[in-house]
Amino acid sequence: MKFSTYADVLTPDHPMSKAYTDGHKKNPGTLLSDILRQNNGRYQVTYELPQSFLDDLRRLAEILADDRLAGHADQPQVTISLDHLRKYDPDSTRIVYGCRLDREPGDGDLPGFDR
Repeated sequence: MKFSTYADVLTPDHPMSKAYTDGHKKNPGTLLSDILRQNNGRYQVTYELPQSFLDDLRRLAEILADDRLAGHADQPQVTISLDHLRKYDPDSTRIVYGCRLDREPGDGDLPGFDR
């Protein structure tokens, strides 16, 4: 498994935009200007990992004997760079950000995670 962070511009065709429109997501993203204001102009955001995500990380780290994942599971928050968003107008750009786990070749069966 590969742990990674993301910060994307929320466009009408973005999957999270569709989830918001369909009523599955409560937040239509965050204005980039709000994040910059909270972080004194720094193009970064601190993301609190949900407890359920940390629990999944721990279980996966154990199943895969992956010290890298175990290390991420011990960090309740992560800093996500927003440098790639500098070209966008902060006052009109909504973004979504977070963490994800992606399968890698050779991960094999992962009981309870094959969803």
